[in-house]
Amino acid sequence: MLYLIGQILVIVLVATFAGLGLGWWSRGLMADLRPQATNNEEETDPFGARSRLEQCHRDNAALRRDLRETEEQLEQLRKAKELTREGDMVGRLQAAEGRVQALLDDLQVRDDTIAVLEKELDALRARS
Repeated sequence: MLYLIGQILVIVLVATFAGLGLGWWSRGLMADLRPQATNNEEETDPFGARSRLEQCHRDNAALRRDLRETEEQLEQLRKAKELTREGDMVGRLQAAEGRVQALLDDLQVRDDTIAVLEKELDALRARS
């Protein structure tokens, strides 16, 4: 009788460890599949597209403010260059022009992103 109880205990322990192992393995598989499902939901979620579009508009406005401030600084540097004609001012002016060009490039990228997101939002609205 003790031998039979021992065999049952061994089988129960093997089944328990097998179940834990399979559960752990399937949890890993499900974790790999979840990010793909959330990405598909984000693509079809009009509220997610709307929030991304609003964030792009806010970023665009901030970039435009930065651009205006940098252009004002650039204009001040140009005036200072005309007044002083120092080599140091020329370097600062060139650096400011580089920053303005970088801001213009970034602004163009944001404008393109906004246009694409608006098209996505219109397509989602048309589908609904």
